[in-house]
Amino acid sequence: MTKLDELKAANYPVDPQLVVSQLLATLLAIFSIALLSSDSLAQGLSLNLTNDLVPSIDPASRTITTVESDFGAYDLRQIELLEDLGRFSQSSGEHQQALVLFKQALHVARINQGLYHESQISIVDDIISAEIALKNWEEVNDYYAYQEHLYRRLYDTNDSRLEAGLRKVSDWHITALNVNLGGNRIEHLRKVNKLFKLRMQIAENTLSLDDPKFAMLARNIEIFERELFLSSDLNTEMSIRQQRNPLLRRNSLRQGERRLIVTRD
Repeated sequence: MTKLDELKAANYPVDPQLVVSQLLATLLAIFSIALLSSDSLAQGLSLNLTNDLVPSIDPASRTITTVESDFGAYDLRQIELLEDLGRFSQSSGEHQQALVLFKQALHVARINQGLYHESQISIVDDIISAEIALKNWEEVNDYYAYQEHLYRRLYDTNDSRLEAGLRKVSDWHITALNVNLGGNRIEHLRKVNKLFKLRMQIAENTLSLDDPKFAMLARNIEIFERELFLSSDLNTEMSIRQQRNPLLRRNSLRQGERRLIVTRD
């Protein structure tokens, strides 16, 4: 279906000349992104989702300005276009440009559809993908936290879609644990332990009792409970006492920076 057909199907009033103008502007934006390298991006660009975006001369901001002028500053129709342009930039290796476009799409979505809407899920996934490519690990962690909050606001514990969302978040924390990103081992342990317990609650509400997922969840909860104990002050004190006693030294439990082997579904 062409862009013109999409607009007709959406029952928007269509001016053929306006549509042609929009399509030409879109092609120009794509061509600009493809040609201009990431070196031309303004350094230190900061996008605040709660504040007005400041125009810049970098390709992504120029594209946003073009889209806004064609559709209107906060027209709902520009969200899909911004996502498509962002994915094009991402596939071309222009991750910073992609990030700017994805954040603008999220900004417009929140203004049009409220703070919590299903349409934001795919956009946040795209933002996380760009942040990972840029190795902005703190931002990745923050957006996974936002993603978890979004899923929990949208779905109840009797909805399997909540479990699907939490699975993505728990996978992130497991990965961060295994490579010790940012040195926040205890924080990730506590978070993933809570997530698996919540996923168990969802499973109890949505699955039959013989579903194999229960065994997987129970096994992983046991793993993280044990790791949390090994990381606790109590275990440290016990280890010190055991090290002073040669008879108990053999049974001492030690915390290691080892890779956690868990079952992922």
